[in-house]
Amino acid sequence: MDFMLKLTLYVYCAAIVVYIVREVWRANTMRWVAFGVLSSGFILNTILVLTRWAEAHHAPMSDKFESFVFFAWSIALVYLIFELVTIFIVKVHESRIGVIGALQCVLVAWMMCSALQTDSTIKELPPALQSNWLVTHVICYFLSYSALSMSFSAAIVYLIHRWIFSGKQKVAVAAEPGSQTKKDYSFDKLAYIAVSIGFPFLTIGLITGSIWAKGAWGTYWGWDPKEIWSLISWLVYLTYMHLPLMLPKTSIKKSFRPILLSIILLIAFPIVLFTFMGLHKLPTSADSDHIYAE
Repeated sequence: MDFMLKLTLYVYCAAIVVYIVREVWRANTMRWVAFGVLSSGFILNTILVLTRWAEAHHAPMSDKFESFVFFAWSIALVYLIFELVTIFIVKVHESRIGVIGALQCVLVAWMMCSALQTDSTIKELPPALQSNWLVTHVICYFLSYSALSMSFSAAIVYLIHRWIFSGKQKVAVAAEPGSQTKKDYSFDKLAYIAVSIGFPFLTIGLITGSIWAKGAWGTYWGWDPKEIWSLISWLVYLTYMHLPLMLPKTSIKKSFRPILLSIILLIAFPIVLFTFMGLHKLPTSADSDHIYAE
């Protein structure tokens, strides 16, 4: 298992380098090379997930080790789907999203490093996790987190481009003639699309978690630290989704609005990461029903 983990990590690190090279060297071939390297890491990651599932005899999402590996898998999956959509549906073969690919690969590599530093011993599932809701609830959350991570990366790139190019928009994906999509997508628009995809999954994750809690602990909502921070995450992204409708009614300058939205995303995703992997550091974590063995 350790060998496979390290091999997968090395491939993901190679993907970071290749995506950076792709962004610097604009050859179309590099897009497929980068896609291939990341796909190779994803395949190895898939083998890790399936092997763990077979060995543990339960969905590999129950402890920190399994969660790190599965989160890395879901981030890679969502980004690869995004690449395929831009190539075969939007039909764009030249785009500036290589830097987002590099940032996504950094996040994936971080998750794999975290898995390597975590106890990988297979443990018996706590009674609360012995439920059919485990797979539905966790998959919804990880798909959501993966899409939201893309919005975070897009927001970083957008703000850096605004700073470098003195406030000018930088196109992330530009549809070519004959494409089904005629619009040009700047990084802030790309971030909003990513949240539009991730937020419904975040909502379903919150709802299924409440239903699961009712069966496990007899109440839909117990104001557990995990529940509170999950709600905070949901409210922040709900605010982000509605702000484009509210901002035109305010005195905030139109040129500053996308900057404000991007700053919100820079705050929102760290809250998601804290909800996922930082709650055990809280003084109240010992009283949480949602924080299990390391």
